[in-house]
Formats: sequence, C-alpha cells, structure tokens
Amino acid sequence: MENETGKISVAEEMDAAVHNPHDKGYKRELAIPKEFLHFLKKYVQADWINNLDVSQLRLCDKEFIDKDYEGREADLIYEVTKHDGKKIYLFILQELQSTVDYTMVFRVLIYVVNNLLRFFLSTPKEVRERRDFKLPAMIPIVFYSGEEKWTAVRCFKDYQHGGKSFNGHVLNIEYYLIDLAKIDENYILSTNTIIDNIMYCDRYRKKEELPEVLKNAYRRVKMLAKQEQAEFDKWVRYILLSVCGDKEAVLDEILMQSGNGEEDMAFKYNIIKMFEDEHAEGKAEGKAESILDLLEEHEAVPEDLRKQILEQKDLVILRKWLKLASGVNNIQEFIQRM
Repeated sequence: MENETGKISVAEEMDAAVHNPHDKGYKRELAIPKEFLHFLKKYVQADWINNLDVSQLRLCDKEFIDKDYEGREADLIYEVTKHDGKKIYLFILQELQSTVDYTMVFRVLIYVVNNLLRFFLSTPKEVRERRDFKLPAMIPIVFYSGEEKWTAVRCFKDYQHGGKSFNGHVLNIEYYLIDLAKIDENYILSTNTIIDNIMYCDRYRKKEELPEVLKNAYRRVKMLAKQEQAEFDKWVRYILLSVCGDKEAVLDEILMQSGNGEEDMAFKYNIIKMFEDEHAEGKAEGKAESILDLLEEHEAVPEDLRKQILEQKDLVILRKWLKLASGVNNIQEFIQRM
C-alpha cells in the first residue's frame, strides 16, 4: 500500500516480518514501484512491459496471495492497471537458496489457481456469468540468485508425463526466470539503481572479492539520493551480519568509512578481517567442542572449566589443549597440565 508521499509502507512492515537478511534486501527494494519497474524492464525484457509506467503499478497487500501447498507465500505481488482499465497481476518468487527447487512450476500453478479462484468467487454471480467476463492475467516471475545452475522445468506442460504430446489440451503455465548468475556483470552495471547495485554485490556474496565489489558499489551509490544511500547501507549491513554473525558495533564502524584513498583501504581491510575473524571463531568453537567431547569420555566437565574452554579464542592454545585432551586419563590430569 502507498502512503501520501508515494513511499511504500509495506516495505517497512516487511522489515519486521522477514527473517532472512539476504531476502530482506530484495523485498525492501522491489516493494518500491520505481525499482520494481526498472527491474521488470531491464531484467525481464518482455514487449508488454515496455509501455508500463509507475502510475500503473500498485503493490498489493501481502495477504492477497495465498500460501502454497507447503505454506510459503509469494514474495511480492503487484496489480497493474492497463491503459484500457483492465487489471493484471505480477507476482515474484525469490529463490535465494543455493539449490534448485524442482517443484517451482507446481508452486507457481498453485498460486495462480488459488488466486484466480478467489477472484472468481469474490465477483458477483451476475457479473462473472456475463459473456464478456474474463479472469485477470497472473504473470509469474522467479528470481534466482543461487550458485547452482537452474535446471528445473519452467512450464507446467513439461512437468506432466507426456505433456508435450497433447499440445494445447493439457493445463500449462510458464514463469519468467531471472537467473542472476547468467546476467553479464557489465549489463548489470550499465545502469545505476539500488537494485542494480544489490544484484552486482550479490554475485560475490560468498567470495573473497566482496570487499572490493562493495567499495565499487559504494562509489556508484554516492551518485544516488541520500535515502537510496541509506537503503544500500541497510542491505550491506544485512548481508555482512548474515555472513559474519553478531558484530553490529564492528560493522557500524566499518560502514562509516565511506571516503577515498586510505579510507578505501581501511574499508576493504576491515571487511576482510571481519570475514577472517568469523572464520577463526568458527574454528575455535569447533576445537573447543572437540576438547569437551574428549574430556567427557572420562566424566562430566565442571562448569568453570567448560566456560574457560569455550571462551578461549587463541587457536594455538586450543590446539595444545586438544592434543592434551586426547592423551590424558582424567579431567584432573588435564587441568594440571593446561
């Protein structure tokens, strides 16, 4: 729903409801009609989209779309008022996991059928029985940003045994697929919007090039409005926290470094260090758990010793303790030799 300023309050409501940080960034931006229209025109590239303008788009309430057979909902749904006054609906499903969902075309079918049924039943009987009554078109878009190649079928005819043999006599629907990994990086960077920069960075989300890519994106984002810069900051925070855990204070300090020269180097160095620290902490936690497992083969580990082992982050010390724990006969011997 839009407020009087044209901003999308639904995006703010989603902010509290969405738990996946990666997912949240896309939803926030695509919930803005201007960004969504740019996304359609640049990345879907269908003829029927070319003449659309922002005034024709209305973000529908999230509750508009039913849950599918596994209880999942469409990420966003827009009502589009055509120039002749007729309405169509666009909905987007985001697959942000790394594995392919081979049931996607069936999920799409369920969304469409459920909502067309709702539309039909909510229409007065005398209207829907008219000769000129027609259901609105519902157009599915799947946005996939996983690393694995998308190999799921895209039309429902291919999801049925022998579906192609019956031509138009079997139920069929096809979704538009936007596969981030297949989009050329230079094409993404050919325009400068928040959604472009998010997609550019997202290609490197789990790679060591991310600090450099983020810095490049920040240089581009500086050319946008202050509010858009703030939105990009939020997305970067979501992504880095999803990768590096609960380090908000460290992250806030990093994000303050938005200048050039030496600050560029500090920005990239600190993000790299943040990743390395998280990796080291993960290693430390694993070694601490291994030490406790070995000691508990003898007897229950006292709480103060357990705490001391779990709070130790120095990998050199932990390696020493792990070797020690594998050779002692009891916990007292371990304590004496620590």
